[in-house]
Amino acid sequence: MVDKKKMFADLLLNWWDKNKRDFPWRRMNDSYSILIAEMLLRKTTAQQVAGIYIKFLEKYPDPIALSEAEEDELNELLRPLGMEYKRAELLKKFGREVRDLYDGKIPAELQQLLKLPGVGMYAANAVLCFAFSEDVPLLDTNFIRVINRVFGVESQKPRARNDNKMWKFAKSLIPQNKGKYFNLAILDFAALICTAKKPECSECPVRSVCEYYKEKEK
Repeated sequence: MVDKKKMFADLLLNWWDKNKRDFPWRRMNDSYSILIAEMLLRKTTAQQVAGIYIKFLEKYPDPIALSEAEEDELNELLRPLGMEYKRAELLKKFGREVRDLYDGKIPAELQQLLKLPGVGMYAANAVLCFAFSEDVPLLDTNFIRVINRVFGVESQKPRARNDNKMWKFAKSLIPQNKGKYFNLAILDFAALICTAKKPECSECPVRSVCEYYKEKEK
């Protein structure tokens, strides 16, 4: 399994080097910009978020500015994403918490991040990975699908995202000091090749080590 993990990572990163996608938040390396991207990306598309992301950061460049945002203006800016009232309420609450508890600065510790409104394990790990270069996984439905197909590893819990064993396995796949690139590669691979419906198995760069492909070809 160790050799297979290494082969998978090598094949995936080699593919990603030639097929990576570009979004404005991928050029950011500060905690606030990363968290804002994660919060905006929920229940909407990357293309929709890309349309407002830079404008959002220009208007609300830090948690304090966000905590003082005019609700009408914030709602209007968020309207293209849908659920603007809920998003605005959560974002303002997030800004206030960071202002009041952490003097306007995003904390760098996992447990402190998890206490912030709207920040779960995925978003917290995104900060640790992209802002602080930690080798932690971004386990979501897409990552879980890739793990299931390639390695045949499944969770016994109702929600795999809440399974510590799945998080541990995902972490074990990350090559040392390559967490950022590996996580981005998984995101792009799941979006472009290992899709939920009709995966592009004939174009898959990791099919030589994929359990799903082996079964499909029998």
